[in-house]
Amino acid sequence: MKKQLKKNKNKFDSFIRYSSLAFEMMAIIALGTFLGFKIDQWMNNEFKGFTLGLMILSVIGSVAYAIRNLLKK
Repeated sequence: MKKQLKKNKNKFDSFIRYSSLAFEMMAIIALGTFLGFKIDQWMNNEFKGFTLGLMILSVIGSVAYAIRNLLKK
């Protein structure tokens, strides 16, 4: 009985860990995209270069953050 409870707890802990990592990655990407959008809006750019650039950088940054976080344990 205790083994089953421990196994279920480990599954739940993993679920929480990966779910929170996914939300953190979404927040990083959303923040980068929003910042790029606001810079393009402020500079009145026709081509949304800052939005595109910061979106790509935030995706790369969030993947690097996820890899670093996953390799901790």
